[in-house]
Amino acid sequence: MVQTTPTKKMLVSAIAGNLAISSPIAFYTPIDYEASAAVQSTPLVYGDHGESVLMLHRKLKRVQYYPKEPTPHYNALTEHAIKRFQQDYQLVENGELDQETAEMLEHIVYDHYITTINHIGEKIKYGEQSDNVGQVQASLKAIGLFDYEVDRIAGPKTKQALKRYQQLHKETLDLSALSPPERSTSPTQNVQLVSKQEVKSQSSSKASTSTQNGSVIGVARSLIGTPYRWGGTSRNGFDCSGFLQYVYQQNGQHLPRTVNDMWNVTSPVNNPSVGDLVFFETYQPGPSHAGVYIGNGQFIHAGTSTGVTISSLSDSYWQQRYLGARVVH
Repeated sequence: MVQTTPTKKMLVSAIAGNLAISSPIAFYTPIDYEASAAVQSTPLVYGDHGESVLMLHRKLKRVQYYPKEPTPHYNALTEHAIKRFQQDYQLVENGELDQETAEMLEHIVYDHYITTINHIGEKIKYGEQSDNVGQVQASLKAIGLFDYEVDRIAGPKTKQALKRYQQLHKETLDLSALSPPERSTSPTQNVQLVSKQEVKSQSSSKASTSTQNGSVIGVARSLIGTPYRWGGTSRNGFDCSGFLQYVYQQNGQHLPRTVNDMWNVTSPVNNPSVGDLVFFETYQPGPSHAGVYIGNGQFIHAGTSTGVTISSLSDSYWQQRYLGARVVH
């Protein structure tokens, strides 16, 4: 995942803010839920075609760089959109989706989801059935905090995910409107709108937690050999943070979607223990890569060229880039 320099951070915030103010509809249009969880490969260049290009177009369109309907063909319009994106974020303007551009685009799309949650999260009400609720649920799902079907109905699961979001991102949202109304002799229309799936939030959450009691290391080892995929969050392919998020989620622990955010929500330790995260500074200043420590100076991670593999902290490449270990709460 991407860790931006101070200058780029200011650009990211400024452009995201301008998008929200000048064109709010960009933050409220329906999200392609499946595309959010899809995987993508790099590099992509003019003339390429396939599912990866289609997904690229969807992401570019989401952040207002691709004006047409997404297609599976990397055409001149794609190249132009990529060049504009690269120019805005001070990247090499080659019109190709190289690794650095892909990482930055993922960061911007992630920032878009955060903006959506912050803008709409406290506006929705218990029992509400609307596109706004769908937007919030889809954005929470895209960053790994909503584990259920997007049904566009605000209920206990939506509130639970928003609370988890607040804890991880240290945001303050007024969620009082998501509390169920007091009981009355005649149920209100809003209460009737809440789906059975939402009402069963408590029991299903407990059942889910009880089934996710496998070892973090056991899950991580079982994924060795899985290929690297940019934006990947499933066994079909993982990127660095997608792998870690998946591994810990199987053990009932929720991590945010980027390495930088994982660094921010974990606590430092002097020496890593089995199951801790180990962080590295790779293509950008600050934490930009991480893995799960398995003991004996080794860690499992999703490498760009290796896929999910075991590496050693004593390897000269990792030793020079090591930032430290942190414990997941």
